[in-house]
Amino acid sequence: SRAHPRGTGGRLAARPKLSKSRRPRSLRAFRGLIERPLFGGMAERGRKLFSLTRLPIALIQSYALIALSGAWLWGFGQLWNFMVIELPKDLGPYSQMSSLSMFMHRAFPMRETNDTEFDFKFDHVLMVAIVMVFLMMGWVSTRQEVKEQGTKSKKQAKAASPKKTQ
Repeated sequence: SRAHPRGTGGRLAARPKLSKSRRPRSLRAFRGLIERPLFGGMAERGRKLFSLTRLPIALIQSYALIALSGAWLWGFGQLWNFMVIELPKDLGPYSQMSSLSMFMHRAFPMRETNDTEFDFKFDHVLMVAIVMVFLMMGWVSTRQEVKEQGTKSKKQAKAASPKKTQ
């Protein structure tokens, strides 16, 4: 039989335990994270993401946002029809389009209808609703912001606690 390269007779030798000062730095940092709670225990009290009682409210909010998106697109379509189609007709054949009319004509072309009307479908309403949701969402707090909030609340709790007199 072949001998183990370390000369232990084919079996692996037990690794000697390192003192705390000789442990690798990353291991010490990792053990420190496990032994104490992060940021004063704030990470342990996470908010529940799903609750069955919030489902009816969420459905109402989503349908309201879709209705709002549809109303906004309808209103924008009315403005587009007025600015791009009706206003140049009213001004006559030799007039120039206003700058807003020209912008709306170039920025929102309706090639599907040959620039005769502003037309949108339900998938357009859904796209507007999704964009509105992303614009209304709040940013998640960064680790540094959570840490600052934790230290701030600790300072406030410390300042609010009664001082001992001797």
